[in-house]
Amino acid sequence: MSKTRQISITLPEDLIDTIKAAVERGEARSVSSYIASRLAPGVIMDALFAEWDAERGAPGKEVEEWAERELDRAFAEQARLNRGGNAA
Repeated sequence: MSKTRQISITLPEDLIDTIKAAVERGEARSVSSYIASRLAPGVIMDALFAEWDAERGAPGKEVEEWAERELDRAFAEQARLNRGGNAA
């Protein structure tokens, strides 16, 4: 098991409520374990992207802009679906 250390972070209240509800439903043992489980994949992805950039070079501005547009589109579509709207 890796070492742990206590820190203090500030989060929006609605996010804290969401995390605590997930813990109450048994989705995580604690608030800390919930946050750690959600952060770990992002940390791994950051390392993979850094390795990719070091080996092949960072993507150009046009690729970054395209990716941002696609993410915005995907998040907007997901928000519509969550509200019960049509995906099209």
